[in-house]
Amino acid sequence: MGAGTGTPKVTANVANGNLQRRIVVTDGVAGIVGTANEIQNIGKVQVVVSLPDAEKKGYTKEREPFLHRQISEFYAEIGGSQDLWIFGVEDTMTMTDMVDVNHRNGVRKLLAYTQGKVNLVGVCRNPSEGYNAGNGFLDSDVQDALIKSKALGQYQQSINRPVRFLIEGRVNDLSATPIDEPKTTENTYSGVVLGGSKNDGSASVGQVLGRACKYPAHIKIGNGQNGTLSNTDSFIGDKPLEEFEPAEMDAFSEAGYIHHHIREGIAGYYYSVDTMAGIDDFRNLALGRLMDKAQRIATTTAMPFLETSVRITKEGTINESDAMYIEQVIKSQLLAQMNGQVSDIDVIVPTDQDLINTNTLDIEVKIQPLGYLTWISIKLGLTKKL
Repeated sequence: MGAGTGTPKVTANVANGNLQRRIVVTDGVAGIVGTANEIQNIGKVQVVVSLPDAEKKGYTKEREPFLHRQISEFYAEIGGSQDLWIFGVEDTMTMTDMVDVNHRNGVRKLLAYTQGKVNLVGVCRNPSEGYNAGNGFLDSDVQDALIKSKALGQYQQSINRPVRFLIEGRVNDLSATPIDEPKTTENTYSGVVLGGSKNDGSASVGQVLGRACKYPAHIKIGNGQNGTLSNTDSFIGDKPLEEFEPAEMDAFSEAGYIHHHIREGIAGYYYSVDTMAGIDDFRNLALGRLMDKAQRIATTTAMPFLETSVRITKEGTINESDAMYIEQVIKSQLLAQMNGQVSDIDVIVPTDQDLINTNTLDIEVKIQPLGYLTWISIKLGLTKKL
């Protein structure tokens, strides 16, 4: 296999430190929208701070086994307490309906209720008995949800509450070929989580949320320096991860899935590439989360300038000093709050704007991301002399 394809091939030191402590990183605030059993948990938004808190509020293994699994895996990965917003839906609601921008009792209800706090949403489902998932590799609902979620992502971005979606890649038929390719959907607001800790075709969406929220936005979920994942078993469909050939795992990564994989020489599981469902600038979850963070900072910083004024030159352009002041205010906030997360930032207020007639100020924000080591190529050979 050539460099730059397939699953990451980097070995790294394992570093754990998951004491039960309050996690102070706030780049990621997660929500889970999924199937609930009991009527009192359907249509209700609740926030929990730990697994015991969730159980106290009714999400027990006995009463809500499906949601309990996702919640428990979130907190096992976090290794501490952190806000998790939960919204249960009936078992007849598809993931496509959950992410529909026009469906007011799905993900949009959770996002509206939390007033922009939630910026990562896991979408998962436990269908009612007799449900027909189609004939493909994935439940047909997955692809439909991927397509439908794009409008909701665009809407949230338009109101300056950007969000990324992690959709459960429910495996329907592991032997079906060709496999679905999420990356062809051209929707990098969303990613598909494939496989997890159970051998029933479901996916560990809660665990991906936990790994993402545990670290700042620029840290990839597959970062080798952060150690292995919390699960002791991993499956795709009903097949243990250890039974897949390397070429099969590479194919999952190339198709655009977020999934577990094994790194040679290290026991345990890691996430592969944090691939979203597209190939544009935000093809990786980390890049999308960074842009979402930059948008929130830039727009919040610009709010105090609304309905203020700047001086206009005789030529009808914006006074250069006033433009530079706005640039520096926004840039300083971005640099302060994203220090170490990006390579550089620039903010430009073009002075040749017709502000008198339009009353609209255009501001350009340029983010230079960090470079990520997804693949490493090492040349080895014998030599007579060093």
